[in-house]
Amino acid sequence: MTPTFETLAAHCGIALPPMLARLLADGCTRYGASREDWQANWREYTLRAQPLLSSVYDFEWIDAAQAARIAEEWLHPRFQDGRAFLPFAISGAGDAYCLMRTAAGEAAGAGMIWHDRGDSAMEAASFEQFVFARLVESALDFEHLLDDFSPAQARDCVLADFAAAAGYLPEAAANALRALAAAAEPVEDDSTGMIDEDVAERALSVYPAFESARFAVVPRWECE
Repeated sequence: MTPTFETLAAHCGIALPPMLARLLADGCTRYGASREDWQANWREYTLRAQPLLSSVYDFEWIDAAQAARIAEEWLHPRFQDGRAFLPFAISGAGDAYCLMRTAAGEAAGAGMIWHDRGDSAMEAASFEQFVFARLVESALDFEHLLDDFSPAQARDCVLADFAAAAGYLPEAAANALRALAAAAEPVEDDSTGMIDEDVAERALSVYPAFESARFAVVPRWECE
């Protein structure tokens, strides 16, 4: 049977966040109509935030089949001292962005699990907070986009992501993104961001401060 994120979530006992379920259903995590389409038109797709989080550094959505392989071959409770993970994206190096249960076990937080490190930590108390924080970080520093786009185009990529995400985030976070977009100044030829650190910090305060204790992770190569 072909896996879905719904079946993976049920299998590992991690609730699928409603926002992620909506993004999946609406095709907001897809890279074009096909591999060939994406390779030919990725610039245009990125400029209109298809997929969502196109402006985020070192972030690539994965499908349910790839998530299932990562979970089975590496981030499985039998390898990870009983801890379950639900991958939803990867970095270029193969690190996994995952949903994971909070300490109280009543919700799904999110964070990156490094493929070659012995510990990690939850970065956000919810998937929504994770998405919001990553977008604010992109506005603060979009230097990673400048290999392929001008500063003005990089700004457009971030603004497109803001607009797309606002339709899925909770009202307070969506309004914070709209306020950042409205206040963003035009960028210069040497700009590497569109907001400063004070503005970013104020925006991030929409969510309560979150800090997670680090936990042990068995690196991927030790699970093979």
